[in-house]
Amino acid sequence: MMINIIKDSKGVVLVLVLSIVALFTVMVLEFSSDQTTDIEMAYNFRDTTQAHYLTKAGVEAAKVLLKEDDPTYDAEDDDWANFSEYAAASAVFLDGPSFSGNITDECSKIDLNSLVTKDGQRDEFRIAQLKRLFHILEIDISEDELSDLIDAIVDWVDPDTNPTGFGGAEDDYYQSLDVPYECKDGPMDTPEEILLVKGMKSAYFYGTAEYTGIKDYVTVGTGGKININTASREVLMSLSDDIDEDLVEMIIDNRPFKTPEELGKFITGIPIDLSEYDQGEGALMLENIITIISTRFLVDVKGVMPSGARLNLKAVLERKGGKVQIMYYRIY
Repeated sequence: MMINIIKDSKGVVLVLVLSIVALFTVMVLEFSSDQTTDIEMAYNFRDTTQAHYLTKAGVEAAKVLLKEDDPTYDAEDDDWANFSEYAAASAVFLDGPSFSGNITDECSKIDLNSLVTKDGQRDEFRIAQLKRLFHILEIDISEDELSDLIDAIVDWVDPDTNPTGFGGAEDDYYQSLDVPYECKDGPMDTPEEILLVKGMKSAYFYGTAEYTGIKDYVTVGTGGKININTASREVLMSLSDDIDEDLVEMIIDNRPFKTPEELGKFITGIPIDLSEYDQGEGALMLENIITIISTRFLVDVKGVMPSGARLNLKAVLERKGGKVQIMYYRIY
């Protein structure tokens, strides 16, 4: 199986290997001028730095894959979706270090910032979608607690300073905490930021032994449209009460949708009623909430050295106008 991957994907694997070698070369040149009397500390630092360059090489390779990808549609048959296999294959050419990673489509998730429209109003469809996700995941939260949490999320993201409903919260609440901080009153920068919101528990985000949290199903910065080609079963079902498991299976069996025309023809046969969500110019249409093109991706890479030194790096990449740039990253 590994031989086939290498044989069929020489170009992609070559990109990964060349990226790693290039960054390793920079690292070696830096170390050539360093001296230390503590050999053990120097080795640890060297190996950790090598692992760091290994993960950086993975991110650079991911950027190349996304830049060269066909921009007309995004689906799990793209090269970026097979990044984990290419990473494993590239490790064959490395002398000792191991490298692994994967790329996730962030547009396959619910954008927490989309609960508020561009003009600062509540988006009732997105709110209903997030509530539905909590129900699908069977998260242990009451309806009143969930409604209060939604109000608090809206207050965290919207620009005004007026609490929403009974569960909302603005500066008065957050400044009264033992460790006070300000209400954001603006878009979240990362999904983890929701943990700062009143009523949000870590169990709701990360999950427990009894239920799965929302962590892998929410994001920020995508604009709100869901890529129907890459969305999980849970996210597809969160779009409407009319989408059951049978309809989800039909969607999965028919994807990837490669053109807007192909998608449009398919969704005309999907029995979903969104008439209750008025956008000011009429009822919300399904084509306004789904897409086949993605703009944001999460790359998660790990570098491990023979000594045991390891490093993980997560980076959110945005592809726009033929360019791919890092929006933020985290080393752990």
